[in-house]
Amino acid sequence: MTASVDSQLSSPPSGLRGQIHRLLHDREVPYGMAAVRILLPIALLVPMVHRWIYARELFSTDGAATPLWVNYGSPDMLPVPSGEVAVALFSLLLFSLVSLSVGWQTRIACAVSFVLYTYMNLLDAVSTITKYTCIASHALLLLSFARCGAVWSVDAWLRRRKNVRWPGEGVEPDITDCAAPHRMLMLLVGMVYFGAAITKMQTPAFFSGDQLSSWMITNVNFGHPLGEHLTLYPALLVAMAYVTVVWEVMFVFMVWRGPWRLLMLGTGVFFHVMTYLTLGLVIFPMVCISVYFAFLNQNDVQRMAAFARRMKRRFGWKRPRKALTASTGSLAFLSRFPSPVVYAATALLAIVGGLELEYRLDPYGVRRPEGRYTLKELEAQQVLEMLRPTPKLRESDKFAGLEVGTMLVGGMVVDRRNHFRQGERLVAQCLLTPPHEDMYVSVNLHDADDHVLNRTGKTIEREMLRSNFNYVLPESLEPGEYYLVVTSRKKEITRRMITLLPADAPSVPTVASRPTASAN
Repeated sequence: MTASVDSQLSSPPSGLRGQIHRLLHDREVPYGMAAVRILLPIALLVPMVHRWIYARELFSTDGAATPLWVNYGSPDMLPVPSGEVAVALFSLLLFSLVSLSVGWQTRIACAVSFVLYTYMNLLDAVSTITKYTCIASHALLLLSFARCGAVWSVDAWLRRRKNVRWPGEGVEPDITDCAAPHRMLMLLVGMVYFGAAITKMQTPAFFSGDQLSSWMITNVNFGHPLGEHLTLYPALLVAMAYVTVVWEVMFVFMVWRGPWRLLMLGTGVFFHVMTYLTLGLVIFPMVCISVYFAFLNQNDVQRMAAFARRMKRRFGWKRPRKALTASTGSLAFLSRFPSPVVYAATALLAIVGGLELEYRLDPYGVRRPEGRYTLKELEAQQVLEMLRPTPKLRESDKFAGLEVGTMLVGGMVVDRRNHFRQGERLVAQCLLTPPHEDMYVSVNLHDADDHVLNRTGKTIEREMLRSNFNYVLPESLEPGEYYLVVTSRKKEITRRMITLLPADAPSVPTVASRPTASAN
């Protein structure tokens, strides 16, 4: 009787509750978490190594630290370190990220990385803390609860050496882990995208393409090779905006299994690569793509291993056993000492080395014979150039172009053309460049002899980047060439020639690319 009761208590629940229980509590080999553990610190080291030389300036009382908690009325929530302490902590952070990537004392390295990375980002709310730092901090927190060092790590190699009983025979250590941290990290990625979609849904400028266009025509992040070219196709930007929101909403529901998983992840990789090519984002796509490896499972690893074995047999590749034996032999010397002791000594060495290197580099000239670096007085001509009144924009600089067609999708002209039939409706879309004031703009219809046939004007408010002017080309107009002329402040800005065809004309050709607006 007791055995049957115990078996009932130990058996997992059934139904939806059982599925959730298996999803979170099944044992699995943490290949996905190990891949994130390797790649995420590498992505974070790219900006953090660059900021190390500025640690005293950005994160200490010697510089201009901007703690986030001050903005919320808690100036003394956490202490702001001194210059030496900031350099020491930042050096320890870099060491912990490196040790986390190689998987040495993984649990300790992950906890130290999470605490110091979050703390340093909170100390510099102006430049260091960003969207990707929030994602990375949560990922580091979840990694610290997982056995992400069970495979592909120095810890795993040391564990295998300790479990060897005699040459040729040993005990294989248990490398499985509870799936809960793994699933929580996967869910984190999905919820980040879902929240981003909700934010975009409340931003009309995103769906109209104005927001994307403004980012692409500037280098507000870094340089980008494709951004300015894509602004020539505003309808494509609108389509990209809608596809992005749909993908972000569906990601958390469809990324778990089956062919949809590959589609969602492949689309995500393409999306993040495009954020670099079109918006100049660098670290954000690196962090997001590295976290994507959380969706790597044991079946994926087995298929990749089988593919590698087939390639090995096909090309006859052999492992360089001598070099591998020599390298492992050198590491075997370190394995004789307790790993925590070696780790603590190496961490202390990294801290002392960081302090000594910063002392010798002397980035602020404290130990120079001439004294600290001082601000240089600007030349008088440069001062006058900086203080002179802002030059007034030319009227033509406020206009980006004129699109002509008959169909609007998402507020964009999608069938750009120069040829129209009698009786057709024509849409002339005037594109403006921010910033501009409230403007009264006219788009007038002229004949081939430059006589005004029709005047149409309206006020374009300062927040608008486009405005539509509608014409119906009556059958009373003779077939031939006409001009649409944009005027502002009684000045002609640009003109666009159109050809009017008879009502029974065959197919009307479209325009492949946006024409360049010519200003007088």
